[in-house]
Amino acid sequence: MKKSLLALAAMGAFAGAAQAQSSVSVYGIMDAGLQSSKLVENTATVETVTSGQGTNSSTGDLANGAMAASRLGFRGVEDMGGGLSAMFNLEYAIAPGTGTTTTAAIRTSVVGISHKQFGMLQIGRQLTGMHGILAGDVFGGNNMSGDITYSSFASTAAGAGVTANGRVNDATTRGSNMLTYTAPVIAGFALRLDYSNNTNTAANQPGAQNAIAGAYVTYANGPFTVKGGQIRQNANAALANTAVFSKTELKVNGANAMYKAKGLTVQYTIGNNVTETKTATTTVHTSSVRAQKLSASYQVTPTIMPFVQYGIGGTEGVRTGANTRTDDKAMQAGVIYTLSKRTNLYAAYGDSQRELKTNSALKTKETEMAVGLLHTF
Repeated sequence: MKKSLLALAAMGAFAGAAQAQSSVSVYGIMDAGLQSSKLVENTATVETVTSGQGTNSSTGDLANGAMAASRLGFRGVEDMGGGLSAMFNLEYAIAPGTGTTTTAAIRTSVVGISHKQFGMLQIGRQLTGMHGILAGDVFGGNNMSGDITYSSFASTAAGAGVTANGRVNDATTRGSNMLTYTAPVIAGFALRLDYSNNTNTAANQPGAQNAIAGAYVTYANGPFTVKGGQIRQNANAALANTAVFSKTELKVNGANAMYKAKGLTVQYTIGNNVTETKTATTTVHTSSVRAQKLSASYQVTPTIMPFVQYGIGGTEGVRTGANTRTDDKAMQAGVIYTLSKRTNLYAAYGDSQRELKTNSALKTKETEMAVGLLHTF
């Protein structure tokens, strides 16, 4: 009898362990190649030419991640039974030219729990829902000039004048200490909410603080997908105990519509943001950005996919008596050649331009070209 009881207990323990199965995987992207960039800024009488601007080197040098940022990640899922599971994801940015990374380059650090009927909760550092809307699906999330809703692009005083970053979602690409809820898909609709709140609005609060609140909706029906949402960020720099409290309030809106079928992808994306600096008694318009683009790609053969995107927009600086508005335009074109399911060759060209509305002689123009190899694992 004792032996039978021991055998039953062992079988029960084994069954319990089998129900709570877990898996951990290592994944990543390595993207490297040759990239050149050139920035030209015109005043009414002077032209300033600077090579090797931004994160990339001048012609002939190794470039890191023109098509996608290189990364190394670890993720795992534990099936706890009854439709309930737990997950984690930790992802680091990697420089393929040196293989180096730092704790400051952490892209994702989340832990979460999900249920098939009730959705998923995640806590930690991760991309916001707005990132997926404004990055788009055609050469999406690339690190080249020419993507008007996603590329970082700004003037200096020597150029078009307004120094607002043309990347609509620049300050809210990721959120730290963020709680995210993703609802299950119902009748083609999916809801996502982002939230973090560590901003204290007390008059004399030292320390840098940041808070995020975002809501996004996706609707998919056959080859058509529509996404839209808004994210708000309240932030302040480190303040002395004696400082008068002030904060920066940023509001970003974005939406896109996509048709994808039979190798063809066509997408329209639009976004805008407004940044204001606020105290207890004043509100100052700091900057605003607007942008829209039309993107398309086509799988000509199983291995060759050309793409193109063109966009227009503009920026506005601090509202004073002078006109501080600009007209912006940008384009990208290239081709991706598939070597295997995990490896792609690509060649791309990007161009971003900005002109001051009241004086077209004040210009800023950046061009980039890249040829690279991307491998996923």
